[in-house]
Amino acid sequence: MVSVKRLYKFSLLLAMGVAQFCVISNAQTPDNKPKATASIAGRVTIGDKPAPGVIVAASTLNFPQTVLAQTVSDAEGKYRINGLMPGQANVSAVAPAFVMPVTANYLSGQTLNLSADEAIEGIDFKLTRGGVITGRVTDSEGRPVIEERVMLTLLDEKGQPSRTQGRSANPFNNSTDDRGIYRIYGLSAGRYKVSAGDNGGGATLRSGYYQRTYHPDVTDVAKAVIVELGEGAEAKNIDIALGVRARTYSVSGRIIDADSGQPMAGVSYAFGALQQNQNQTIMAGFSSPSTPTNSKGEFRLEGVAPGKYAVMTLRSNYAPNPDQPKVYSDPVPFEVTDSDVNDLEIKAQRGLIVSGVIITEGITNKAVLAGISRLIVTGFFLPNPTGIQTYGNNTTSPIAADGTFQLEGLRPGKMTLSIGAFSASESRGYTISRVVADRELSNRQLELAPGQNVSGVRIYLQYGTGVVRGEVKTAGGTLPPDVAITVYVEKENQPRVASSSVDARGRFILSGIPAGTYEAILQIFSVGPTNLPAGFPRTQRQTVIVNDDSESQITFTLDLTRKEGP
Repeated sequence: MVSVKRLYKFSLLLAMGVAQFCVISNAQTPDNKPKATASIAGRVTIGDKPAPGVIVAASTLNFPQTVLAQTVSDAEGKYRINGLMPGQANVSAVAPAFVMPVTANYLSGQTLNLSADEAIEGIDFKLTRGGVITGRVTDSEGRPVIEERVMLTLLDEKGQPSRTQGRSANPFNNSTDDRGIYRIYGLSAGRYKVSAGDNGGGATLRSGYYQRTYHPDVTDVAKAVIVELGEGAEAKNIDIALGVRARTYSVSGRIIDADSGQPMAGVSYAFGALQQNQNQTIMAGFSSPSTPTNSKGEFRLEGVAPGKYAVMTLRSNYAPNPDQPKVYSDPVPFEVTDSDVNDLEIKAQRGLIVSGVIITEGITNKAVLAGISRLIVTGFFLPNPTGIQTYGNNTTSPIAADGTFQLEGLRPGKMTLSIGAFSASESRGYTISRVVADRELSNRQLELAPGQNVSGVRIYLQYGTGVVRGEVKTAGGTLPPDVAITVYVEKENQPRVASSSVDARGRFILSGIPAGTYEAILQIFSVGPTNLPAGFPRTQRQTVIVNDDSESQITFTLDLTRKEGP
């Protein structure tokens, strides 16, 4: 069971970016949950022969991801999973040494939108034996390099990195052991370049690093030897000889009060690598040590590789220390070349405060009202259009028993307000209808001026039990296999209320929608090597009316008839 969960967790994290607060599952109220009556059945084969004894599991897609149910294929390779709740699930065979086709959303198996009492048949899995790439990683003196991650780059027919990168069926076997040996199995047939080392890039603290080196011993990717891997084959002695382990450096400074110039103790901070995107400088991701500034306001980063970075104050969103200073700062850039960096100074500003209250609209169910206390209010900041752009500078607040909330330590700028929870089940059905400060806010966006706190913000909250269920039909052709389709509903000038991936049968389901009139929007995008042709229908829209405790049916039809012309 543990291995199943680990493999599924990896697959699901590949497909998900940030956990959404809109939940895709059948509508329900806390007093009226649907029964687990759906089932999925099919057959597992290897080639043309049945594959007995293979685990087949159904898993959620929402956060936190869990295995719903599992079974084992019988002597004929057949399986059946019973007792599934209506909603969206991913079902897959779990056979780490074998390869199974990956969906357009980078999930192994198939994503299915289940209805109550539905018995889905014919969800078959054709497995092929995976290949193996194995070798040894050594340093400049021929000694084994231990616990070094080995990376594979799948190439397309032109010898360029493929848009759909192959990956091992077991993502936890890509590092070297105590002998410097690695063995990556469960690989699809193809042409690979194999490398180790990371050039020291990114917001990572380490005692040293190796320059990224490709098999056998080159740092120029163009000179890397290509490994040809057949179905079920094993490529041996794919050794990598790394160069000299490069050293890292320390970065130190202090954080002071921007107004008084006095040192600030107990302030958390983070640093991140700087990237240039056209005319913008971006702090792409960041890492924070667990130790805040000392009594003198001093901070220190040990193990920073050469490169361009920025450092700034950081306030925890998930387990904030009430004694931590509620401050913010602009990122302070610095560059590490061949020596330590000292005497950096971060000027911390006293953060702003946004406070207000949650107002319910039409919610009378006691269980639903009680669930509001498990929600959180989040302020999402848009990147500063000038200076160094940062992402992830969000802040959260619990909702008190009287419905009040308070966001602290905020920076000036544009902030979008949202409500959700740390688990999908707790946030199901709750939707913001509007946000009002001195006026109703467009797109829930609040403009914070320097030095100005905002109070009296009113967030109006609805609870929805409406469902939009539908189907996507095609005419005049078939969709490429690496095309993904998403359907979502929204109101004008408001964020989307719910979204769903379209499954392999062309079905989708969106739930937890408050009653009202919405626009349902279908979007198509290619995630693989296939480029959608000119004139291909990428978006469709239609109006849908949603009522609580009922389903609204809609159908999208895609005309894939080839059009004449360029």
